[in-house]
Amino acid sequence: METSVRYLMATSLVILVMISFNSPSCRACIWPWCDPSPPCFQTSDILCNEVACKFVCEVKGVLTDHAYCKPPRRSGQNVYLCCCPPERVFD
Repeated sequence: METSVRYLMATSLVILVMISFNSPSCRACIWPWCDPSPPCFQTSDILCNEVACKFVCEVKGVLTDHAYCKPPRRSGQNVYLCCCPPERVFD
């Protein structure tokens, strides 16, 4: 009984991995790299908000309906990034 449960769990994992790698839209993905991070661009000043980031995204040629500001990773740096996820398309 115990070995059959292990085989069933292993088979289920293999099937999930196969689905995730064959899914073109990664909707069935179980891995973090299937959801790629959006392009981010460094801003020229500390003023970083949604309106300014949307403008930065448009200047860089990325159409988005939800731009956001990413604060600096380290406290000593003043490098803010405007991230531009692609427009949401609802099926």
